[in-house]
Amino acid sequence: MTGTLPRPGAEIDVVVTSSKPFGLFVETEPGVPGLVRGAGAEVGTVVRVRVTEYDAVESRFSATPA
Repeated sequence: MTGTLPRPGAEIDVVVTSSKPFGLFVETEPGVPGLVRGAGAEVGTVVRVRVTEYDAVESRFSATPA
């Protein structure tokens, strides 16, 4: 994943940066932020997700638990 952008359908490992009632804020190794709706985990945990959408303008992505 290093040096590449998340693409829809890709399964990637991300680090949880914040946990909210609606889901998780996460970040890829290169520092691209994302939101995983409907998931729960502790901050600092590495989780595997499936990218559902990538916003190139905002440089962020949406994902679901893999």
